[in-house]
Amino acid sequence: MAEARAMADSAVYRGKRHSYDYVIQHMRTPIWRAGDTPTEVVTNFANIVYAATKSRVRRIRRAIINALALRYKGFLYDPPKRPRFRTILWLFIVKVLEGFGRPLTYSFQRVLPPLPVPPLKETCRRYLESARPLLDEAEYDRMVRLADEFQRNEGRTFQLFLKLKSYWATNYVTDWWERFVYLRSRGSLMINSNYYIMDAYKWQPTHQQVARAANLIHYFVQHKRMLDREQLPPLQIQGVVPLCMSQYPRTFGTTRIPQRDEDVILHVPSKHITVLCKGHFYIVQIVGPKGEQLTPRDYEKCAHMCVCVCVCALSVRTRNDRYKDSMRSRTTISSHRTISVQGEQRNEINRFRAFFVTLDDSSPSMPSDQITEANEIALALIHGNGHSIWFDKSMTLIVFKNGRCGVNCEHTWGDAPVAAHAFESALAREFNGPGYDQSTGMNKAVPQRRVDLQPPLRLRFAFEPEAEPILRQCVEKVEGDIADLDLRVFVHDAYSKGFMKKCKVSPDAWLQMALQLAYYRDQGRFAQTYEASMTRLFRDGRTETVRPVTMESVAFARAMCDSSTSKEERIELLRKAASVHVQHFKDAMAGKGIDRHLFCLYVVSVWRGTKSPFLEEVLSEPWYLSTSQTPVQQTALFDLKNNLDKISAGGGFGPVTDDGYGVSYIVSSDGVVGFHVASKKSSDKTDSSRFVKNIVDAMADIRQLFL
Repeated sequence: MAEARAMADSAVYRGKRHSYDYVIQHMRTPIWRAGDTPTEVVTNFANIVYAATKSRVRRIRRAIINALALRYKGFLYDPPKRPRFRTILWLFIVKVLEGFGRPLTYSFQRVLPPLPVPPLKETCRRYLESARPLLDEAEYDRMVRLADEFQRNEGRTFQLFLKLKSYWATNYVTDWWERFVYLRSRGSLMINSNYYIMDAYKWQPTHQQVARAANLIHYFVQHKRMLDREQLPPLQIQGVVPLCMSQYPRTFGTTRIPQRDEDVILHVPSKHITVLCKGHFYIVQIVGPKGEQLTPRDYEKCAHMCVCVCVCALSVRTRNDRYKDSMRSRTTISSHRTISVQGEQRNEINRFRAFFVTLDDSSPSMPSDQITEANEIALALIHGNGHSIWFDKSMTLIVFKNGRCGVNCEHTWGDAPVAAHAFESALAREFNGPGYDQSTGMNKAVPQRRVDLQPPLRLRFAFEPEAEPILRQCVEKVEGDIADLDLRVFVHDAYSKGFMKKCKVSPDAWLQMALQLAYYRDQGRFAQTYEASMTRLFRDGRTETVRPVTMESVAFARAMCDSSTSKEERIELLRKAASVHVQHFKDAMAGKGIDRHLFCLYVVSVWRGTKSPFLEEVLSEPWYLSTSQTPVQQTALFDLKNNLDKISAGGGFGPVTDDGYGVSYIVSSDGVVGFHVASKKSSDKTDSSRFVKNIVDAMADIRQLFL
């Protein structure tokens, strides 16, 4: 633990540090020699008392923070600029208990409270409330009866099991969510599970691919080094309330391993990365022989040493069916390094690498005023050519020939805010760093000590004959999935959160109401909608679902399509719908969500072999509109307001259902909102271009209410 390291006598990277933990750890050994003077004896005894007292005080303080302070969630419901005195006093007490020093990355993990199990009756009530606008009278009455029967019968037993689990597990949801939603899914990762994050849409520091890749690798390694040493400041709301950082250790060095029925997550420390260039795989070191940090110029040298000759489509396996992939991993593929001092054969590509880097031959551009070219880079990031991304890896950094870049991320190990934090930090450090030579576009030289770099090690793969038809099938399936994806990226710059706040409407609620209006115009009906929220105020928390479709949002969307309603009526309905949405969002953050609770109840029902008509009905409902907001400004490395050209265009993901839309949006500044809309071309009910137009019209119509 960090506290034990902080108290030990040792030589560390910051220099020598001193504490009295050594005495405590050796109390069973003769710590007083026969020749000790009375002064030394007294000093040793005082050290023991001091260390024991300090340790107990820390435990008491941690218990107080856990049991009392951080369980309070009332601050979420206060206006940001006008909090109640009770909340101000609570924030001050929490800050005093936490201390005013610089905390380590994981300092607050043990004081975060566990996620509470909501009351069964309250969860059922909230679900019925969310289902009411989507069901007719007969269907709603049937669901009410099913919910009542569930609460009176099997629901009580399931709830008891969850209560018991919550007493011994750090989080009663996360392990099951990771296992049953991600690892047991047998579908492909490409488009269906992985997500992507784009580069800044206006700022491009260099057109040199190798230089840009070297710089980003350098800053990714810096971010990894800070995580390993717990130097990355933990995220805190208002600089006081800590968020869970449990996902951060797996940002690098993590790979999803395909298995027959359930994949596994492998996380190992690594001093190398894998680089893919024109189908050739190379192992590249990211630290010197003695642990020295490398510079961007060092990575440039390594990149230039990578010989890019032929094309190999091995990574196409990682996006295929998980069962077939696991069998091929065991029986048909072997690899060895063509350059190896030890002559060591390897049967792994990048399971033991920090992250994956692709030097892509394509040159998609991303000007803010041409939507089709922005689509090109989004498509290149979400699926590439089908074999240019290692989809099993936690993060794949993709750098294009023209110097543009982005990342593709596997979803099991962590959620988008964690990956976005790493990428945003790398871009911010790149902006603040030495930069590139204006004449050549290469990295500027910086003073450095000489490091003996090993040349990149090239991997060559040998396939058994029976693997060839399987690989051909993979290629055909990949090409079909790629051709079926309809992805559109739109940068909305007419107005953004600044105008929304002036209208006294939450920006997220405003955008969700715009999406509801756009979907209603697109489909002529309302559908179950998913919006991702977070539960990181609790230990090992990940996400929770917010359901934006409410009676209030339905009334607003219908009023916007009814010419007989006045502007004042529409504004009132908008504010009512936004207020309800904000309340639901805060409830989800405070541990009062419904969908993760219902999911865990269903897991218990399957484990016990007890069928529940209510849970089966609830869990089988498709999400026709899946939405998520990409966070910004998670790092203080640069000022967002004064660097609007450095703003990222956000990222996106594929549609959740065949006849649905996947919509990601990012509120980058007071004047820009980026939308990423995905659907399937094979569906005759959806069209991403049409939906983008409906979003633009909805945004304009809502704005017009306040002009």
